[in-house]
Amino acid sequence: MTEKRATDDALSQGRQLAGRLLDFKLGELEKLGSEERQKLMAEFPLLTEAQFQDVLRQSIDAQRYQRERVGWQAVPHDVAVLVTVAVTALVDLRAGAVAGIATLVLLESLFQFYFDRRLYRILSALVWLTYPAYVLMTYLLRRRGYGIPQTATAVLLTWVGTFLLGMLARLPVRLILEASARSKAQLAQRQQAESAKPASVEQASKHKKKPGE
Repeated sequence: MTEKRATDDALSQGRQLAGRLLDFKLGELEKLGSEERQKLMAEFPLLTEAQFQDVLRQSIDAQRYQRERVGWQAVPHDVAVLVTVAVTALVDLRAGAVAGIATLVLLESLFQFYFDRRLYRILSALVWLTYPAYVLMTYLLRRRGYGIPQTATAVLLTWVGTFLLGMLARLPVRLILEASARSKAQLAQRQQAESAKPASVEQASKHKKKPGE
């Protein structure tokens, strides 16, 4: 009993430590100094060094995962910008806009359902290609005779418009996912309630029986 109590107390302190680590940013956790470690371990003395390291590792992994999930949602924007500029360079601005919008809508829908951490670490580098892409787009439009106001408007719409359109394209899929999650939760509740009914009916029938029956 004492050993079980000690294990329960250690688990409780592990959860408390995990909550405490939420106050730290990812960079701070990754570079946590020995002095800060000693302070935290003094706050949670029931945890061993190995348990402390395990909670710290899980906290770092959780924050990395959350950051990557957020960054994953920006990938469709980056790809759409690159497609827009590439098609504009090969054809014209109108074709580039159509190709960029089609790419954005497709990827926004797909990226709501699918997430790959290894793929994200590759695709996340695309953001650095969007900056020279805007420069290239400005050069192409000016060379093709677009005035400064028209060029600035086209580049601005490519930059801001892809963000706004991405949010709109993401909304229907998000609503579908939320509705699906609610349906699954309601179904689980109904199944749980139905599985509890037979036991309740059986107990009620027993209570109704008269003594001696």
